[in-house]
Amino acid sequence: MKTARLTELRLTCFKSFRDAVVPLDGMTVLTGKNSSGKSNVLDALDVLSRLATPERLRDSLDGRHREGGPVRGGSGGLAPHGESSFTLGCTVRVNGAAGAVDYLYDVEVEVEEEPRVVAETINLRGGDQQDSTPLLTALSGDDEEELTVAIGPLPAFKIPRSFTMLSFFPRGVETISDDPRSAEAVDIVLRTLRNAVILNADVSSMKDYVSQGRREIEPDMANLSALVRLMKSELPSLFGRLEALSREVAGCPIEALDFITADDGREVMLALRESGTARTGSRSMSDGLLRFIAIATALLLFPQSAQEEPDDDGRTPAARVVAIEEVENGLHPSHAARLLELVEEAGAQAGISVIITTHSPALLDAIGGRHAEDVLVCHDGQVTRLPDLPGYDRAMARGTLGRVVSQGLLTGPSEDDGADYSDFLRLVGAM
Repeated sequence: MKTARLTELRLTCFKSFRDAVVPLDGMTVLTGKNSSGKSNVLDALDVLSRLATPERLRDSLDGRHREGGPVRGGSGGLAPHGESSFTLGCTVRVNGAAGAVDYLYDVEVEVEEEPRVVAETINLRGGDQQDSTPLLTALSGDDEEELTVAIGPLPAFKIPRSFTMLSFFPRGVETISDDPRSAEAVDIVLRTLRNAVILNADVSSMKDYVSQGRREIEPDMANLSALVRLMKSELPSLFGRLEALSREVAGCPIEALDFITADDGREVMLALRESGTARTGSRSMSDGLLRFIAIATALLLFPQSAQEEPDDDGRTPAARVVAIEEVENGLHPSHAARLLELVEEAGAQAGISVIITTHSPALLDAIGGRHAEDVLVCHDGQVTRLPDLPGYDRAMARGTLGRVVSQGLLTGPSEDDGADYSDFLRLVGAM
């Protein structure tokens, strides 16, 4: 059976980044000082996901009535200062019996007035090859209104520049092309990007009754109560783990996770049973506990939702990506390791990628040396793996990453070895 994973984001010309490459694996931790661009990386994933929807660019990027509202900063804020367009890309790797192939998707969109596609490509790269083969191209040239699309040997045709080529084939390109590579490329990139979830757990939206029919993970986790009820009825082992984790992080004794129902059982609210029959509904729960339960629920359910994706017509299951900003917010530092375990576990599943941003010393300490390669530092419009930073080895020999970032313990050259750690400390935000 084939599997797919999102292995790379390219922020070629986007907000504060130029020619930045973000390598992704099962777990990716983004860190860096304030205003270093961590949020911009998640915005890039959000924009790519929106460009894969069958909407006009204006609606997908700036629509105030669409789910999730406009992209952060609006379309006009996506191009770097002084530029009239932004360019993004990603790589989806498909592993099969014959080896691995990479599908590289790149798109440039001008945003000065009405958002319009300038150029868009999907290329194929096989195995360890450095060069790629074009599968689909869409170019605007001098045309103000239309893109010229080329798919293999087929005659070129035109589509409006107000749509991406990717979104223009909601059912794939197999209806017009017999090339299985082009068909798989569009299908796997399209579904991978559409399935991406940028999780922004909004505690205020979780404190009311919700229909039990809302069974999909929602970006703001407003349907938390319905998801936990689903786990209890259909995934009891996962529910048991969630219950145990909730007991660990709660500031009060919890006997069980329970529910309060309304509207003849059609609506449900999460509750804590602290003793006997006394229950505390989500409206009265602490924000920190509620947010922890929401993130834990998403991380436990996300791999399950990927396993349940139908493989109609033998299609390769799409890669699944979930991104969580400031994952530690509201969580006591002593519980950071528990949260990291859930992130690691989800990211270890085939086809699953979990991206988190953090500047929590406790969480960075919990990561430890074994996952140093999974830590990416945002700095100076670039993204660098932690071990590749100048001075990393000597700096880390003198303290944990969390201590370095939070306390700036290494503020200058060591008296005994003459090493200068200033570049490393500046990049990770300790200076």
